[in-house]
Parts: sequence; structure tokens; C-alpha cells
Amino acid sequence: MKKKIILGVLFLLPVSIVLILLFTKHNYTPLPVIKKQVAELVNYKSYEGKDTIRFDEKITILGFLGDNVKAGGFNILTLNQKIYKRFSGFKHFQLVMLVSPGQEKEIKSLKEQISRYADELKYWNFVITDKQETERIFLGLESPLQLDEKLSSEYVYIIDKDKNLRGRFDDRSKVELREGGVAPYMLYGYDTTKVSELSGKMTDDIRILFKEYRGKSKNDNSDERRKVDLKK
Repeated sequence: MKKKIILGVLFLLPVSIVLILLFTKHNYTPLPVIKKQVAELVNYKSYEGKDTIRFDEKITILGFLGDNVKAGGFNILTLNQKIYKRFSGFKHFQLVMLVSPGQEKEIKSLKEQISRYADELKYWNFVITDKQETERIFLGLESPLQLDEKLSSEYVYIIDKDKNLRGRFDDRSKVELREGGVAPYMLYGYDTTKVSELSGKMTDDIRILFKEYRGKSKNDNSDERRKVDLKK
């Protein structure tokens, strides 16, 4: 009798787990909206001049290189390895770097370096903007972080398809939460000088955002199917 019970448990347990996984909705916390409707690029093309670059309907990683393309090259290569190569295959994903005029040679050299580690640079966009436009876009983020005197920053930002800035309302580490005594603080941008931040926080947050849009897409498709069924 004991053998039969044990065999029954061994057989039913895996089946039960599979059924639970199939019929359970996996809940997750959406990536918070830090700032709604950031400023949009208007009538700006990529460095090559082929495509008009906009944030609308794209999941954008936005960065500021300004007059500092050469010095910021190492951070860009790190961003390429840790973020671009992981997500460049996803639909509506792009990286946009704002660069000051006169940096064309530096951009060309940097793209050549990136091409050694990435097969496809289609979604790597360097956009040449003047000081006024760069500052307008940056101020539209309402970030407490600052651009330096060369209009560059080591931080990059996640902008969703609706032109909302995404980040974290509470960026305290597990150690800070466990020990207490540290007030919640927000995460606006991701530090490209920290490999662990790109591989950890930023990678996780982008995945959450893609999961959010996949869920919306499934719901939209379901609604469309219902409309068609009702018409029939």
C-alpha cells in the first residue's frame, strides 16, 4: 500500500506542477513611469542621414555624448556588449546617442569599433544636435543628474513607446533594505561606467518593459478577436 501511495505521489506531483504553471497567470511589477511625455526629437536624422529618429513607438535607450565622443567610447562599447547585443533582435528597440556638431570623424571611428563586436548596427543611432536641442531633450527628462560642460553624461535613460521615462522609485539595494536606515531614492538613469549596473539593473528593467508590452499585445489581439467574433 505504501509503495502504491509513493508511486501515486511521484506520478501526480509533476503533473500537478505542470498544470499549475499552465493555468496560472504570472504577475510582475511593471517598470515605473518616472516622467510622462518627455521631449521628442523633431526632424532629426541619424548620423548617416538615412532615417528620421523619433522616440515615439520605440523602446529607446537615450544617451548624451556631446563633444565627448572619443572619451566616452569605452562606455559605449560596454553598453554595446551588455545591452545592445542582448536586445537588438527585439522589435522597436533602438539606441540613440546625441552628439554635438563637429564630431563626425569620432562617430565614424566609434562605429567601426562597435562593428567589431556587433553584426548589425541598424539600431545604433548617433544623432547630431546643437546645444539648444540637446539641452531641450535633457531638460525634458526632468532628471536630477546633470550634463557636463561638454554636454555629455555617463548615464543613459530608458524611454518607452509612449515617450515616458522609465526607472525605479526605490533603488535601494537588498543590503540597504535589510539593514534599514536608508530612505528610498529613485533611479532615473543607468551608469555606463558600472558593468554590474548594466548587466543587472538595466538588463532586468528592459526585460520587464518588453514583458509588459508583450502582455499588452496579447490583450490587444484578444480584444480584436472578440470584436471579430461579435461581428460574425
